Amino acid sequence: MPARDRYHNVVIRALKKGGWAIEAEQIYLVLAERHLWIDLRASKESENRVILIEIKGFENTPSPIEYLAEVMGKYVLYQTVLDYLNIEIPLYLAVPVAAYKGILNETISQEVAQRVNARFMIFDPLLEEIVEWIH
Repeated sequence: MPARDRYHNVVIRALKKGGWAIEAEQIYLVLAERHLWIDLRASKESENRVILIEIKGFENTPSPIEYLAEVMGKYVLYQTVLDYLNIEIPLYLAVPVAAYKGILNETISQEVAQRVNARFMIFDPLLEEIVEWIH
């Protein structure tokens, strides 16, 4: 099982504040001989919604562009596996508001996110609240 992101518990608390229930942590996917782990599966009964969430901090990285490539590559990989396995649950990247206003607000990030149809859940780590959903 992979290590949890620094914000793992913060995102859980933010989701719960927003009326979400955490159904599972560390969702295990298998495709042939390869294993993948997605951080969270959450549901919101009032909206009849279920989502998957991969948490990324975007901080203290020597190269923001390399980290962006890693994160977006992982997003595409996970989405591809979900599609292959016919799992029709939307996948979101949970990122702190500072990252969204920083590297993720730059043209290169916006172009990549648009190209791969990335979904984001922006959270405030201090208030432990969801700030915005980007579909």
